[in-house]
Amino acid sequence: MIKKSRAFAVGFLFLCRIISCAQEPNTVVATIPVGDTPSGIAVTPNSLFAYVANNNNAQIPGGDTVSVLNLTNNTLEQTISDSSFNEPYTVTINAAGTKAYVTNSNSTTVTIIDLATNTVTGTIGGFDGPSGLIATLNGNYAYVNNYGSFPGVGSGNGTTVSVVDLNTNAIVGSPITVGLAPAAMAITPDGAYVYVVSYVDGNPGTGTISIINTSNNSVQLNAITGFSGPFAIAITPNGKYAYVTNFGNNNFSPVGTTVSIVDISRNTIVATLNLGIQPAGVAITPDGSYAYVSNYNTLYDGSGFTDLTAGQGTVNIIDIQTNKVVSPIIGVGLSPADIAISPNGNFVYVTNYTSNTVSVIAPASGLYNINRLSPYYNQQLDETLKKLTEAGLL
Repeated sequence: MIKKSRAFAVGFLFLCRIISCAQEPNTVVATIPVGDTPSGIAVTPNSLFAYVANNNNAQIPGGDTVSVLNLTNNTLEQTISDSSFNEPYTVTINAAGTKAYVTNSNSTTVTIIDLATNTVTGTIGGFDGPSGLIATLNGNYAYVNNYGSFPGVGSGNGTTVSVVDLNTNAIVGSPITVGLAPAAMAITPDGAYVYVVSYVDGNPGTGTISIINTSNNSVQLNAITGFSGPFAIAITPNGKYAYVTNFGNNNFSPVGTTVSIVDISRNTIVATLNLGIQPAGVAITPDGSYAYVSNYNTLYDGSGFTDLTAGQGTVNIIDIQTNKVVSPIIGVGLSPADIAISPNGNFVYVTNYTSNTVSVIAPASGLYNINRLSPYYNQQLDETLKKLTEAGLL
């Protein structure tokens, strides 16, 4: 048995470790290796697992995969391979946490994964370079943007969104016409509208947002204009604002460095914030306090733009109440692409496209959930006990 005074010493040291961690929010607490060039990431509703689409930019045989991450101990738990994967780009998990939908950006399909077994159960066909999927709140339908691919209209030449019946796993109705190169989508919290961001050509002011009414699938074509190579969108939980990353052009000419803030009640850009180079992914904390934005900072070159030269990847934080960029600037891996925040708000996950990793960031949320960090703290406690034993205090 540990004497009371010694137990106090152990408890005090352990508490200091926890407080020390809590005093350093917005730092990278883990880095998880995944597959080749990870792009999209999604976290399960229970915050226990994440699924990562490995885009396989290096065209490694068998490299088109999905990584399954165990978020309790921040490890790679499983790699899912399937012949249907073809440059997988995004992952969307349904609200029930039972299925994941993977867009295959170099084909015509979306792959369905059963999350209970982590096996592929089928595909949905009829798309053209699908680059994103948004499910309706009731889980009955999904919207898939057709960015374009070969042998379809060609990459970046798509102009439509397809509607999918998720009960039959089939496209229904005619494609909905939106702006050129639909790159990302977001649905309003009430499920009434889908906002579709169109990259167009990456030049200043040419990007647009089209708005789909989910009740009848009518569309306000290019309803909001003035974006510069828009690449991702996130809507605040209260449905008042949308944050859109202005990535700019792939080859730095011109480079994007801003995020546009859209007032959804008026569907107008009300502010533009300066961030890092090539803002790419954006995610908003569940309480609506902060937006996290990844800065890709990577030059594309070579045949088919497969040669990447990456600078330091960073993440910026926006205080949504003041719409100001706040400290710190968080250094992550190379070419940070997508961002996902766990539904419980405890961690931020960033896919590093060139580093083949996922960075785990602990945001400014107090002591977080200590149970989620138990492996880390158990290790610290073991180290503390060992040192106290060596010092003859136990």
